Amino acid sequence: MGSKSGLFGVLFCWVKYSMEYKLYTLVDITHTGQHRSEPGKENLRWKEQNFQTLLQTLGIRSNIIYTNSPVSTEVSGRLVGFDTDEILRVWRFDFSTERDFVYEDNKGNPTGHLINDFTLVPYIAGLDERMEQRYAVFNPEDPGKNIAFFKK
Repeated sequence: MGSKSGLFGVLFCWVKYSMEYKLYTLVDITHTGQHRSEPGKENLRWKEQNFQTLLQTLGIRSNIIYTNSPVSTEVSGRLVGFDTDEILRVWRFDFSTERDFVYEDNKGNPTGHLINDFTLVPYIAGLDERMEQRYAVFNPEDPGKNIAFFKK
C-alpha cells in the first residue's frame, strides 16, 4: 500500500505543478523525424533542425513535455500574437514544463524569459514559410516578430 500511495503522490505533484504553454511561429518547425542528411531529403532535414533548435532553446530553463508535434495552420495574424490582420501560415506548438513559472521574468510577464531566450536564435529559412524574413533569426518582438508565446 505504501508504494502505491507514494507513486500516486509523485504523479499528483507532477500533474499539479506542470505549466502549459503554446507558441505560434512563422518559421517552419515541422517535426519530420529526418535526423540524417540524405540525398533528396534536405528540406525534411532542415525542418527537423528547426524543430530541434526550438526544443533546445525551450529546454534552456526546464525540461519540457509535449505530446503532439507542431501543427501548421492558416489564421489571421492578430489572433495569434502578430501585428497584422493578414491570413498567415503559422505553426502551433503546445508544451508544458516540469517547473512552475520557469519562464516568468521579474516584471511578471509569464513568457518573458522565452522572449529573451529566443531573441536572435538562428533558424533555417526558405522552407514552407510564407512570410519573407529579413534575417533568419527568431524575433519575438515587433517589428518583424516571427514567434509568439502564450501561457495557457
